[in-house]
Amino acid sequence: MSIPLRVLFVEDVSEDAELIVRELKRGGFNPDWLRVDNAEAMQQALKDARWDIIISDYSMPTFSGINALEVLKRLKMQIPFIITSGTIGEQTAVDVMRAGADDFFLKQNIARLPLAIERELRDAVLRRKKLASDIALREMQSRFHAFMNNAPMPAWIKDRDLRYVYVNTAQAKFFGIAPSEMIGRNDFDLMSIGAAQHSQSCDEQVFETNHSLSTQETIADESLTAKILDIIRFPLGVDSAHPLVAGLAIDVTNKVHSQKELKAANQRLQILSSRIIEVQERERQHLARGLHDDVGQSLTALKISLQAMQKADAADKFMTLEASIELVSSILSQVRTLSLELRPPQLDNLGLISALRWYVESKTSVAGLQGWFEEDAVTDKAHADIENTCFRIVQEAITNILRHAHARNVWVRLEQNESNLILRIRDDGVGFDVDIARDNAVLGSSFGLLNMEERALLVGGTMDISSSPGNGVAIDVMLPFAPSVKGLT
Repeated sequence: MSIPLRVLFVEDVSEDAELIVRELKRGGFNPDWLRVDNAEAMQQALKDARWDIIISDYSMPTFSGINALEVLKRLKMQIPFIITSGTIGEQTAVDVMRAGADDFFLKQNIARLPLAIERELRDAVLRRKKLASDIALREMQSRFHAFMNNAPMPAWIKDRDLRYVYVNTAQAKFFGIAPSEMIGRNDFDLMSIGAAQHSQSCDEQVFETNHSLSTQETIADESLTAKILDIIRFPLGVDSAHPLVAGLAIDVTNKVHSQKELKAANQRLQILSSRIIEVQERERQHLARGLHDDVGQSLTALKISLQAMQKADAADKFMTLEASIELVSSILSQVRTLSLELRPPQLDNLGLISALRWYVESKTSVAGLQGWFEEDAVTDKAHADIENTCFRIVQEAITNILRHAHARNVWVRLEQNESNLILRIRDDGVGFDVDIARDNAVLGSSFGLLNMEERALLVGGTMDISSSPGNGVAIDVMLPFAPSVKGLT
């Protein structure tokens, strides 16, 4: 069966083209051919049809094989190109091959042309496959680089010497250098000694086990800020003679910190729950003791005094009556004291603003401090639980200031916005480390800060505290006008 073959002849002598066609038929081909003899006709033929091979005469009156080869190159077409000639020297043949021809033949040896064409067609198929493979590889590499350089997580590849051979943009940005500057470096060029040792130890484990490895590591970024990263490393078995290890990292710093904060909040809540029960029991014991020891004993003494007055004569009755009146006054004082501890009467008698002003000024004055209370256009009436919470927070804060701050001045300010009361407390004392104070509260060694925060939280409010050693304390509390959670009173 004849092999179809589309042949473009660049030849000025039609008989020579027909001679080659006969030889191709003898060689088992069924040629479909066209002859052209100038550049314009050749270009048009190449545009109009697809050709399997081009056979060109080396020398023509107005055109040449070298000119035809230049036309093919200019059109960037990959078609086997064979040059024939009646007479061609060895040096000319070398020049023809250097110019890009695939083969050349003397016309007197044309019988070998079918075998050469068969070989060139096979080579052309291989060249097309290789070209397609190269194009696919370049496209795949382009997609890989586009994907990796737009990925938000750092990614890298290291060789067996644990030096970087590839990094994406996110990885280079993490360390604050250009991707090209990272190539050839190792972890000791980029990280602290401890972090680098741990990183390389994990890489070695991947090489040894040939399995992926997930770790969580702390590594400093370009600003020397410690970042917590979830890292997965895995082997790249591209070439067994040159093993590689690749890695991807995800920044989980905020997630880890949030988990720690949630854990600490749960611990505070557990402590608060037990603290609330403890405080309730202590207050009940205190009230019971006060009622029994103070009020109860005074009432017993009053009863005895009144019974004695029944049996006394007129003169003694007057003296017994005066003693009874003094006992009643003592009982009233004791009851007022217990009542004050349950709910400050100033809140009911004077209102929140006057009660706060009285408390701040009286407490700081007794302690020898300068105390100021300011109120800025607080016009809305707050729920009783909110007023009590506000007053208790000020009580706790002033008590802490008097005990620990060594301050000279205390400022308390009450204001409001559309939906909240805003309480601001400031002092110019020695200050403290807020994180350490929170840790102490979680451990159960200090409840002042925790009590204030949880009082605000229990009525749907928030409290922000800022301080540092030597810089005083600033407390900002935001409370709704009505509690969104049942208040702690």
